Amino acid sequence: MDDKKSQTIKAQEWVVMFDGQIKRSEKEIDANEHYLEVNSQRDE
Repeated sequence: MDDKKSQTIKAQEWVVMFDGQIKRSEKEIDANEHYLEVNSQRDE
């Protein structure tokens, strides 16, 4: 694997409202930054 190449994660969020409307969002996040953020939250 090429460590220099940035790895991205595609994250999706689906919200279903009580009136039946569906809101969907999608974004790509950097895998390494997300890993560091999750670990820092776990240590608190």
